[in-house]
Amino acid sequence: MRRAVSCALAVTAVLAAAGCSTVSTQPDQVALHYKGGPMSSTKFANCVPAGSRNIDGPGDKHYAYPVNQRAYDATGGKGSDAQPFTVVSKDNAEMAVPVTLTLTLKSDCETVRAFHERIGNRYAAYFNGDTASSGWLDMLNFAVGKPLDTVLDRTAQNHTWRKLWNDPATKAAMEQQVERDLPAFIKQQTGGDYFTVGQVTILKPTPTDSNLVKRIQDEQSSVAAAGAAEAEAKARKISAEAQIAVEKAEAAKIKERTKVIGIDGWLKEQAIEKGLNPWQPVIVPGMPDGAK
Repeated sequence: MRRAVSCALAVTAVLAAAGCSTVSTQPDQVALHYKGGPMSSTKFANCVPAGSRNIDGPGDKHYAYPVNQRAYDATGGKGSDAQPFTVVSKDNAEMAVPVTLTLTLKSDCETVRAFHERIGNRYAAYFNGDTASSGWLDMLNFAVGKPLDTVLDRTAQNHTWRKLWNDPATKAAMEQQVERDLPAFIKQQTGGDYFTVGQVTILKPTPTDSNLVKRIQDEQSSVAAAGAAEAEAKARKISAEAQIAVEKAEAAKIKERTKVIGIDGWLKEQAIEKGLNPWQPVIVPGMPDGAK
């Protein structure tokens, strides 16, 4: 067994020294093999399945592409693929729309070859091992970014900027429409049916004009102030109504009391409660002070 492995390694080393080309595909990649040489034209030979290693002739070329689910991130954050897209709302407000989506390059050999020869090779979008080239991102911006920009803009024109900015139902409706319409636009952009589009996620759209947001904040502050004033007015009204009810009850109580002791008796009773003497001495003219 060891001798067989040693022989295989030796053969590999000899072939490599002779200028043979090799390819090792990752478990989520398919590679295209093209035969060529200094005296012959380049011709497609075959597809190399995922998780395979091939040793081919000198001058042969291999181009690997991912066939697992990939993401396109247009949120403008660190490591993202693009900045948020700019759209115009139904009421002519410019909005920045951050969005992400998933997509998969169809893995059958015929589709991968057609994609490479029409799009991938133009942008050098093939992978080096498991590492994406800068051409892969350039390809995504052309094949996916431009159609996505178009679809988002057309979708946004069905909604006012306030709905786009702060209405979850509107955002969900936009996501559904983009998922439905985007595949056809990508196909039109690339000239072929190469991708399967997965989930589209739209983050919070924001007006590019900060004055619009400030206006909303001012309106919300005014509404809050008006609500506080209304609440205070209601509290004062309730307090006044309660005071009136107390006064009416007190008046009714006095009325019933005077029926028993009379007005004069009630007045004297009130004076006594306040520490006054309702029976003050009477001064008779011509009599000494204090005479009764």
